[in-house]
Amino acid sequence: MLRFCVVLAGVILLFSRNEPIAGETYLLVSEQIRIVDGDTIALDGRKIRLLGIDAPELKQLCEDDKGNPWHCGARSRDILLGMLAAAPSPVSCRITGQDRYKRLLGRCFAGSEDAGLDVQRALVRSGLAVAEYTDDYLIEEDLARAATLGLWAGRFDRPKDWRRQKRVNKTSGN
Repeated sequence: MLRFCVVLAGVILLFSRNEPIAGETYLLVSEQIRIVDGDTIALDGRKIRLLGIDAPELKQLCEDDKGNPWHCGARSRDILLGMLAAAPSPVSCRITGQDRYKRLLGRCFAGSEDAGLDVQRALVRSGLAVAEYTDDYLIEEDLARAATLGLWAGRFDRPKDWRRQKRVNKTSGN
């Protein structure tokens, strides 16, 4: 009888778990939001990497059209914060997987998934993030570049290139 109860408890736990099955997408909705940086947020304490974009790192500097440095990473974070803070309802994220750092990967919306603002699209279209890792926001990047918005108004290193250079400098002692 004890063996049966243990097996039954295991079966119940297996089928009642809250984690998605591999390949399954699910929606996270929350008013408990924390902005980590320009392309990562946390909902209810769970880190979510905004899928399809790459925003400048918080310490990354860019140059404006006159060659003056500006804090592009901090600006991206601040704009993302403003978009999500102004949402008329909780933030919604469609989770599609996990990255190598164990962050969830998702498409996030200021408001509901079907009627809210696609924050990735807005960040890339405003020139404060680049399309990366998917082709989903390439049109928005082209539009921002053509209009010389945000990062495209001056000179900048793509965030992945900036991170790579920081790693090289760190390993070479510079």
